[in-house]
Amino acid sequence: MFDTREHKRISAGLLFLICACLGALCFAGIYGIQILDFTDTGWLFDNDHDLRQHYIGWCAYRNSPWTFPIGLIDSLSYPNSMSVIYTDSIPVFAVIFKLMRAYLPVTFQYFGLFGIMSFALMGGFSSILLRRIVASDACCIIGSVFYIISAPVIQRMYYHTALGAQWVIVAALAVWVYDDMITDAKLCLYWGLLGAACVWIHSYFLPMVGMILAAHAITRILREKGFVLPLMEFASFCAAGLAGLFILGGFYGGTSAYGYGLGTFTSNLNTFINPWEIGRLLPQMPLQNYFQYEGMAYLGVGILFLFIVVAAGMVFRMARKVPEAAFHSDRIYGRVTIGLFVVSFFSALLPNISYNEINIIWIPYPAFVERILGVFRSNGRFIWPAMYILITSAISFTAYTFRRYRPVAVTVLAGALMLQIVDMSAAFASRYELYTSYHPIETIWESGDLSQLTDGAREFIFLYTENDITMPTAYYAYLHGMRQNNYYFARDIDEKVQEGIDLYRAEISGGNLREKAVYVLKQEDYDENRALYDSLDADVVHAYDHVMFRAREQEGK
Repeated sequence: MFDTREHKRISAGLLFLICACLGALCFAGIYGIQILDFTDTGWLFDNDHDLRQHYIGWCAYRNSPWTFPIGLIDSLSYPNSMSVIYTDSIPVFAVIFKLMRAYLPVTFQYFGLFGIMSFALMGGFSSILLRRIVASDACCIIGSVFYIISAPVIQRMYYHTALGAQWVIVAALAVWVYDDMITDAKLCLYWGLLGAACVWIHSYFLPMVGMILAAHAITRILREKGFVLPLMEFASFCAAGLAGLFILGGFYGGTSAYGYGLGTFTSNLNTFINPWEIGRLLPQMPLQNYFQYEGMAYLGVGILFLFIVVAAGMVFRMARKVPEAAFHSDRIYGRVTIGLFVVSFFSALLPNISYNEINIIWIPYPAFVERILGVFRSNGRFIWPAMYILITSAISFTAYTFRRYRPVAVTVLAGALMLQIVDMSAAFASRYELYTSYHPIETIWESGDLSQLTDGAREFIFLYTENDITMPTAYYAYLHGMRQNNYYFARDIDEKVQEGIDLYRAEISGGNLREKAVYVLKQEDYDENRALYDSLDADVVHAYDHVMFRAREQEGK
């Protein structure tokens, strides 16, 4: 660690801008530029169902009336409203563009814009982080690309899209390492802004940035700078996060943030060397269960190569008895960084510690602890701060190893970056092909019989709580000004939905069907109660292993 003001460097702002542009270029190279067309929405459907959830959530949100809290959607789980937080539709963008909805075309998406901005910000913040610990601007610029194309970013972007904004984690690391160069007031402001960014992008960033804030607080306390500022920073961070959750409706209607499955969505001990579906130079390693993809933090062949170089340099210096310089002399930072790595690593592994497909040990949590931790059940994601610590260490120690021969350091980093790109090239190519192709959109409701059934209808009523055709139905409902009672959210409200379904079933049992409502049930449910449904005065269509029916219009109405 050193004072950047004592070295002749390009300005931090210029470095940020250069690497932000580099991030944008990387995005265009991986995803193409067609994805930036606000009216191109086909690719959002010809992809993972979570991506469709994000886009359709935005569509429903833009059509919902303004209320307080401002993030409520009223047409996906009518009569229950849910927050846009639970559709992972990137709340900050959803709110901004909803303010402009009167001027937007019907088919409008902001996910391409979010992607290129995330890549640019990752480039900018990673370069600033490296600038504090690497004395060469060229090394900072090359090093920033490792963050831009880090495996979790590529894995998450346009899958769990909001989680692709991992610049939030890197920005928090940067605030930490620059703390002695930032005034107390600005530190409180920056941690507050990071707390807000977590909620307004994706709330899973809260515990990860919270870990880094805790590391920052411990660093200051160990320097005997007192407890007052750390407490103020925690207050700022928590207040901004809670305010965002309240404003967006995260607590509205008694919605529980708890999710089942803690211990399933963990990380695997092989995570740093397992290429999963991102790398191609190393053999793919098995997981203990499929859902451990949540804890994927593959370093890449390039970063692993840098660690080999660093290790070789250490052995050489030990053999030659060359004394270590004080370039990384801040031992407090070093020790706290190790502590942060350990916390990040084990919080991602527990309670299910496994290597490959073998479960080594399962450590059960007390019920009340599991209830609390269940809010962030996909705890494998907590591995990301540890991964970025390793990436930062590999780059900074490589620069230190060749500190007297900077051209060599630049050459080694550039070579490692080429290895990294080759390793991930198949993943880049598949994404480029997918996102530069034409993707027509056609929902299930546009076929002949079904389109006649929905003509003039106002709502869809699902008589079950599962998610199967709810998302294509929701998009059709958006295009035709309709609503529905069931949708796939990040946190389910099945009990509330079931209460409504019980009411609808009671009405049907009495022979009463709501006007301009299209009812949807599964074929097996229809078969079990065929006599009841056949007795209704309704138009019926069998399609997609479902039965759809609607009350017949009475003549004269």
